[in-house]
Amino acid sequence: MSEPISRPTFLTVLCFLTFMSAVSGLWSQSERLWNPGITADKTRETFEIVRENVEAQANGADTKVVQEMFASVIENTTVETITTSAIIMLVFESISLFAAYLMYNLEKRGFYLYLAGIAVAFLAPIVLIGGWLGFITAASSIFLSVFMAIFYAINFKYLQ
Repeated sequence: MSEPISRPTFLTVLCFLTFMSAVSGLWSQSERLWNPGITADKTRETFEIVRENVEAQANGADTKVVQEMFASVIENTTVETITTSAIIMLVFESISLFAAYLMYNLEKRGFYLYLAGIAVAFLAPIVLIGGWLGFITAASSIFLSVFMAIFYAINFKYLQ
């Protein structure tokens, strides 16, 4: 008769952090989905401020590349791209939430599902939004999730 495997405290903490992050993400992405026009305006304003600050500090050949990147991002920040981004992130947050539930229950498929969610959050904006905005959306979407995936990988041996 084998003893049941107990969940390590670190894995429990990771799962709860993912639960909280996913629920928070679902809430914020729902707000973005319901108010894409307001979100697009705020995003454009933010990028305008950042562009002005970067241009004030930039010099040389890099200035032109930075100007083109910011112009592209600002131009492509529309109601449609915000809506697309919100839907992608709602899918990602839902996958992450379910994956954390599975890993909390010590199921290996939860880890693989979590990795699949990260792949969706990275690839979908690049394919569906495209350009600099798609890349920035993709990179910012998965930044912390990659670290969480590494921590989950450390606990992979406890998953069945």
